[in-house]
Amino acid sequence: MFFELKSYLLALVAFTVISSQPVQAERPTAPNLLPYNTVVYLRVDDFPALGDDFQRTSFGRIRNDASVAPLVDRLYNEFINAFPQIEDELGVTVEDLLELPTGEVAISLAVTDTGRPMFAFIADVGENVDTAKKLMERAEFEHINNAGELSTELIGETEVTLFANPGDDDDVYSFIKDETVVLCSSELMATHLVSVWEGTATEADRTLADNRKFTDIMRNSTGTDDYQPQISFYADPLTLIKSTTQDNFQVQAAISLLPTLGVDGFKAVGGSIIVAPPGFDTMAHFHLSLGSPRRGVFNLLTFGEGDMTPEDWVSNEVMNYNTIYWDLEQSYTELTKIVDSILGAGYFENQVEENVNTPVGINLQEDVIAHFGGRLTMIQQLVDAEKLNGNSLGIGIKLKDSEVFAEFLDTLITEKAPFITKKSHNGVAYYQPPNGPRPGSGSPNVNPPNAPQNIPQQNTARQNFRSNFRIPTPTFAIIGDTLVLADSELVIFSSIDTMQGQGDRLADADDFKIIAEAIKSQTGETQPSALSFNRPEQGLKFIYDLALGDQAQSALQAGAENNDFLRTLNSAFQDHPLPPFEEISKYMAPAGGVLFNRPTGLHYLSFSMNPENQ
Repeated sequence: MFFELKSYLLALVAFTVISSQPVQAERPTAPNLLPYNTVVYLRVDDFPALGDDFQRTSFGRIRNDASVAPLVDRLYNEFINAFPQIEDELGVTVEDLLELPTGEVAISLAVTDTGRPMFAFIADVGENVDTAKKLMERAEFEHINNAGELSTELIGETEVTLFANPGDDDDVYSFIKDETVVLCSSELMATHLVSVWEGTATEADRTLADNRKFTDIMRNSTGTDDYQPQISFYADPLTLIKSTTQDNFQVQAAISLLPTLGVDGFKAVGGSIIVAPPGFDTMAHFHLSLGSPRRGVFNLLTFGEGDMTPEDWVSNEVMNYNTIYWDLEQSYTELTKIVDSILGAGYFENQVEENVNTPVGINLQEDVIAHFGGRLTMIQQLVDAEKLNGNSLGIGIKLKDSEVFAEFLDTLITEKAPFITKKSHNGVAYYQPPNGPRPGSGSPNVNPPNAPQNIPQQNTARQNFRSNFRIPTPTFAIIGDTLVLADSELVIFSSIDTMQGQGDRLADADDFKIIAEAIKSQTGETQPSALSFNRPEQGLKFIYDLALGDQAQSALQAGAENNDFLRTLNSAFQDHPLPPFEEISKYMAPAGGVLFNRPTGLHYLSFSMNPENQ
């Protein structure tokens, strides 16, 4: 997050300015202060409290574990020591800068009639006013030293400092009021904030809290137990684009197509992050606000509702499980309408006929899509722990009639794709295309006749690099009533075995039941459209083992010879080795999420459990 640190610090300097105004009544919170036409918004409710809440999460506990803390502290100190010039340049330490916010922090953009958006930054500094004063003094010095102009003006009862840049419009208005630092990019924004703050606002000075788009999203982002989020966000990108591209003919022409595509039905997007609520590690809400009825591209999102219990073929060996009720046949119909509305009647079907139906000898809609049963499942399973791509992806498509589709598939492969091999596992047929180029298609000439001979060292390097990756084995089979496709035959074998009762099912796993119960506690009896389940412990272990592997360690040591950062990192790991993974995994717990297709739009709730409550 600390990209371009120096630029960030200089910006922070500009964010801080001190006035001699006495403390007045408690200021409004950001939603009750920012203007109605705010289109981008990010707010941290209480910056220090967020840090305290983080300590109670899984990663917070890992960071403070006695076997991990020395390494983290070492890396943190190395980071601090890497910027000794900061205190000389700014008059404060890095620690002071990181500890500057003492309460609410908010960043926003608002649109105007001129097409130039207005930026605003608000941050409580509380008892750190002295630090802000030092930064202000340095900011004034640097601004004047760089040929900038500095002036003050009175807006209401508040003294505002203007950092002007002759020759451009990048002026900055800044003030401090009620121990709150404010930075904004226009006098209009400064006037609005001050008038609302001081209680002199008129009816025209409506705030973001009056914006129905914003309030609807925030109301959907607290959860059933009214958990108050530490982080909230909101965006109205269409309004922003329309406002800032008024003089751009090409963009405006593209915008004129939005009603045809139904994209104008997209109102706003936003949500919240809740850290360490009771019984949970984290919880996040994401809401896509859509108009009703939905048109165009949003009709492609033809989600249904149903039972989220993992299918009988889903093995308990999976790392991640995602299932969604999606009417693909209806989506295909809607896609046809959208394409034809833009490119002319019959265009989509003509393209399908020319590029799919005729070459393959099928009717895509009738022979394939019409057989899909409305449920799509994706799994991720570890098949080779020693390879960088050791995780295999599997996709399951429920079929309306598996026997009919099996006959179609068998006939199609026999007549049109004889290069695909049909095999059997435990009496269940599965199919594999050849590994490498299709017979008769030719093969790439790795070494053309006139090409120079490869250097042996280069060949060895390539071989070593390739050895880090497994060779995918694309495989598909009809398992029960589901067409399952994967990039590893091992996933297909595991799915067949599980379906036949020879392996444990995910549906019977205790950690999945915990997630299912947590979902029910948060959503009641409402049927979702999609569900996700994942095991962070398995994913972290995969990365953990790779990082501690001989190849990764050798690469780090080799890189440390000529790179200061890698040298520091390698030294830290040498002095403070990572503990056995069991010391880490005890802090991990399963996570999940659900998607709801609501009249107001799409709402996604994700969460991870608190291991202490399991």
